[in-house]
Amino acid sequence: MFPPLLGLMFLLAGCGDSRPAETVRLVTYNAGTFNKYIADDYPLVAEMMREVGADAVCLNELDSCTTRTGGVFQLERIARAMGGWDYRFGRAMPYRGGSYGVGVMTRERILDHFTVALPRGEGAEPRVLTVVELARYVIATTHLDHTSAAAQRDQVAVINRVMRERYAEASKPVFLGGDLNALPDSGTLRALQEAWTVLTPTDGGTYPSHDPKKCIDYILQLDNGVTCETVGARVLHRFEAGDAARASDHLPVLLEIRLPAES
Repeated sequence: MFPPLLGLMFLLAGCGDSRPAETVRLVTYNAGTFNKYIADDYPLVAEMMREVGADAVCLNELDSCTTRTGGVFQLERIARAMGGWDYRFGRAMPYRGGSYGVGVMTRERILDHFTVALPRGEGAEPRVLTVVELARYVIATTHLDHTSAAAQRDQVAVINRVMRERYAEASKPVFLGGDLNALPDSGTLRALQEAWTVLTPTDGGTYPSHDPKKCIDYILQLDNGVTCETVGARVLHRFEAGDAARASDHLPVLLEIRLPAES
């Protein structure tokens, strides 16, 4: 974790444009369908992301045009609130007249994307991995099974295989953010670390947001030989925009990373 002064400097830097062009700020956030505690909290979440200078956001628990959340395509709504960001939705399952899944929204234009269905645990919701490729990096998101460690490990095996096959020889860094529903010392995290390095803090909680005791949300980098420097990483508890504990039952996690110099 960062000393208090460094942490403050890290957050304040998001309010301006003084950071080097080769650094990007990535966020992973289980948004809880944007209606967990407050109706229509899209403006609050958008302001939270602007406040920390996010460049790309992995989002979990998204509704797309369901009756549960008023027929709103939630990823499109939050991306529009960010000023017209690009985005891709990964449909995990049909739900109440629409669908439910995960997504990524980015300040930059998305060049390519794909979604992979993950093995389904017995009696559990379907899960997916959604991947987007940008000019200088790749960022993916997933939301692992919440009922079975065995199902999580099966899902991780697919994630590791797919991402190694596609990006083991890539010249771009590859990041994975998401609600993994697994603690830092779990078999799930150990299985992921066969292919990935965890870059965000594991000694502080991300859930539940009102009393965060469990670390289950992370950002990782694929071990494909591309070197990046971690400038800062932290769980985000406080925002001038509003109460993060009222926006969702998870807290956002932020990573600032210095990308390799462009050749």
